[in-house]
Amino acid sequence: MTYISSLSLTAFRNYDVASVTHIENGFVVLIGENGAGKTNCLEALSLLSPGRGLRNTSVTNCQSQTSQTPWAISSTLVDTDGDESRLGVGRDPQKMDKKTIRYNGTAIKSQSQLGGILRTVWLTPQMDGLFLSGASERRRFFDRLVSTFDGAHTGRMTRYEKATRERLNLLKKANESKTTPDTTWLSSLEKIMTETGVAIAAARTETLGILQSNIATDTDKIFPSAGIHLDGDIEPLLLERSALEAEDIMRQKLTQTRMSDGMMGRTRYGAHRMDMAVTHHQKSSPAPLCSTGEQKGLLTTIILAHARMVNAKFSAPPLLLFDEITAHFDEQKRDALYDILGNLGGQVWLTGQNKDAFSSVSQKQIIHIQNNQFHPCE
Repeated sequence: MTYISSLSLTAFRNYDVASVTHIENGFVVLIGENGAGKTNCLEALSLLSPGRGLRNTSVTNCQSQTSQTPWAISSTLVDTDGDESRLGVGRDPQKMDKKTIRYNGTAIKSQSQLGGILRTVWLTPQMDGLFLSGASERRRFFDRLVSTFDGAHTGRMTRYEKATRERLNLLKKANESKTTPDTTWLSSLEKIMTETGVAIAAARTETLGILQSNIATDTDKIFPSAGIHLDGDIEPLLLERSALEAEDIMRQKLTQTRMSDGMMGRTRYGAHRMDMAVTHHQKSSPAPLCSTGEQKGLLTTIILAHARMVNAKFSAPPLLLFDEITAHFDEQKRDALYDILGNLGGQVWLTGQNKDAFSSVSQKQIIHIQNNQFHPCE
């Protein structure tokens, strides 16, 4: 189990310089008016894990508008044995569009290494429209769940995306110049795409199986049961074919679509085309047709099931970030959610405008955010 015991923000969003120490494990409740910086604080915590954080934003956009100092996030982590470590991320002063990572004073080159240090899962109001948005948002959501469960997934995604970009650039240039692309280089890139693409699909399929089983065996039944289906080019193949057979099929498809991909300027087959479909089991209704509250409930079901499976695999719950979680839930569901989160045994960060919404949480630490500063309450 790892939790955050201190957090320091420099030139990050609305925080020029702000810090809070002596944070305990368990519930941490951030209270403040709209615009105080509660979500910005959760975003900072989310950036301590692999990826672009809960807002999926660029390094540049995290910069404070009132400070020229490159933004930085510094934290103290405490593990099960009580040992402390330091983890920090920030804007690279030499390459301002890049992020730097340091763990106990040593630079970390790969973001995928962060997944082995701190596993983080979040649920925010911005995700409320997940089932009504485009497939890319749902794919990004599910891949983040996979990455938290399988640390190698981030590296696979990076290699796949890089090879896909290079292949498409070759094909587009050949199409524009009316020349024949370098087939040897194309084949090399497509080999990377097939191997990593099938591995990505396999990781998604494995994670889905465990996640769905966890949802099915949930005894709380407070939130709607979610049925999840992955619709893609490769994921269905793995239900009937071996990984090697799936690689052969994908390699053939990529070879066949070279010319058309170059003409259209997009790759029309691969792991990047997966979509996640969710069904409300009790109502046998697709998530997009459910009410806003029901969709929030389905998302909560998925997040809680994922937290349980991460806890089971690593014997430690992930760091949980819930932004304005009470918006669509009545008092009964709120209290039930707090009980479930408390039973996980990890650190849970919650936000709200009024501390009364968290009155049923008996053991909690309240931090009031005002004037871009943290003010722990007694």
